[in-house]
Amino acid sequence: MAEDSYHRLMAEYRKRDNYGVVFRNALEDVAEQMDFSWVKSCVAFGTGSGEREIELVHRLLPNLRSFQAVETDSESVKALRTAFRDNQLPGVEASVVETSLESWSGVDKPVDAVLFVSMLRHVHSADRKALFQKLMTTYLSNTGIIIIVDNVRSIPSGYIMLTERLGMPPDDYDLMEKEMLDAGFRVVLTHDFRVRRDLARPNDDIVKFILLLTGHKHSEHQVRTAIDDIFSQPNMDICMKKFAIFTK
Repeated sequence: MAEDSYHRLMAEYRKRDNYGVVFRNALEDVAEQMDFSWVKSCVAFGTGSGEREIELVHRLLPNLRSFQAVETDSESVKALRTAFRDNQLPGVEASVVETSLESWSGVDKPVDAVLFVSMLRHVHSADRKALFQKLMTTYLSNTGIIIIVDNVRSIPSGYIMLTERLGMPPDDYDLMEKEMLDAGFRVVLTHDFRVRRDLARPNDDIVKFILLLTGHKHSEHQVRTAIDDIFSQPNMDICMKKFAIFTK
């Protein structure tokens, strides 16, 4: 595995938050309100190594039969394929396409569910809109669902302040919801949840991960200084997220 691969650095980054536990709790809350036992096929974009998507399938999509992951990072793709070989999605025909959302060639048959878990903010708005239109007209079944999980910027957080300072795109869930509504989708459920993410006193891997997210447009010193300045302030470890379900 490459020393500074996205897969390895993401694993180190996740040690700084409680996202896994909070996400599982959010799945429980959603499961109490919605029934997706009819969903048989699914495409998930930007999955990384797929832990969250696999958890989501287990809790919300009990009768899934086909799962396609779309992911660009080669180390994450290897981890996903290992998970599938280890039967982490039993009874599901699981595959990985090593490509980007922008280059994805689509599906032969409309799917019942599409997942975007914490990845759409890394996609340009024009590319998001183009895919949303394709989902509306071609790739999603008439009764299909789209699940989006992403940050909410309206509530201040250290992570949001850091992304703004380092010039990352300001896109958040509210903008994505507007784009989805413009494409003709409607919201059927939203669920807010709060993550604690503390990047104070970052080690080298945390700095490298933020550098990777910013496209290496800054020096390590600049990133470390920005993190120190922001996370030395009180209550900067809070990050609000939205779990939303859309349909046609």
